Amino acid sequence: MPPSSVTQLSGRMRALLNYEAPELQDSGVVSERGDVYSFGVVMLELLTGRKPYDSSRPRHEQHLVRWASSQLHDIESLSKMVDPSIRGQCSEKALSRFADIISRCIQQQPEFRPPMSEIVQDLARLVNATGEESE
Repeated sequence: MPPSSVTQLSGRMRALLNYEAPELQDSGVVSERGDVYSFGVVMLELLTGRKPYDSSRPRHEQHLVRWASSQLHDIESLSKMVDPSIRGQCSEKALSRFADIISRCIQQQPEFRPPMSEIVQDLARLVNATGEESE
């Protein structure tokens, strides 16, 4: 394998690690609760428009989950985190509910993360409630 291919592969592997639940890095055991964590990272990306890891950002903002998790329950901070391309497209209430779902998914301890079926139900309720608000 040429050196550039190895570098490319190692970069991809590093990128995947940013979606891994903390316990997977320690034990290597894959679980549904680990998938919930990864899904939370994806939702956080959608909310903020940021990558899970961005070395070009200031040190305290490089790891998306660490940077965002403490701000998800403060509506003012939350509003500032939203990707500018989607800012203002939903109510503060809907934004707050979405942030709550994300927050539950990215809990450090797997036992505090809800099952995926609960996340799906919560997202469906959020979509339905948001649709009713706009009518």
